[in-house]
Amino acid sequence: MEKHALYSGSANLYGDMQTAAKSLIANSDVDKVWMLTEGDYDYWLPDMCEVLDVSGQGYFPEGSANMGTRFSYLALMRAALALMPELSGVDRILSMDVDTICVRKVSDVWDIDLDGYYFSASVEPRTKLRNMTYCNTGVALYNLEMLRDGKAEEVVHALNVNQYPYVEQDVFNFMCQGRIHDMPSEYNVNRFTGRANVTRIRHFAGDKTEQWRDQPIVREFREMSWDTVMRRHGRMVERG
Repeated sequence: MEKHALYSGSANLYGDMQTAAKSLIANSDVDKVWMLTEGDYDYWLPDMCEVLDVSGQGYFPEGSANMGTRFSYLALMRAALALMPELSGVDRILSMDVDTICVRKVSDVWDIDLDGYYFSASVEPRTKLRNMTYCNTGVALYNLEMLRDGKAEEVVHALNVNQYPYVEQDVFNFMCQGRIHDMPSEYNVNRFTGRANVTRIRHFAGDKTEQWRDQPIVREFREMSWDTVMRRHGRMVERG
């Protein structure tokens, strides 16, 4: 099974999306990286990356409950991945926020057994006090094959009729109870999921943009050439 990953971001985050993708490609054997954008994407990317302009999306109409909130509609689009025709041949996909940096090898995250689970993500320990499983989906492995059993349509519908503080993260958590796999927190180390003995993916969730963008590990990948990234990945850069 091919290993697919996905990032999404509005135009002001395109540079950050590229930085995050570099860190993933350099530290994994991912086969394909998808990037959901809201318009023109002017950065050069290797052939293993594919940009999908979803500015004309029809899943979340203007005026629906979560359009125009503090989150970009690109966050909502992560709830519709299982329905997108471009991803119809993809059974599982690793979705990551743009404020994530892979600092160690993460190839085995795709080996998580998702049989019977809609997705895998790291549980936020504080939510266990509410007698529910609530995960931070800034790093989430989605079982697109299982979500196509009708759950994806339910999630999109819920986002169109009800407003949620954390949009698609809330809906996936609320509507998939009992079918959520707790991903080891080393794949999503941030202030909400607690500490891990080893950090594989550093997630700057909750940090101010100017703070996490200036972190040394972020600068390292932002400034790293694609030639270096692809050599680490075991491929040569193919330039048209």
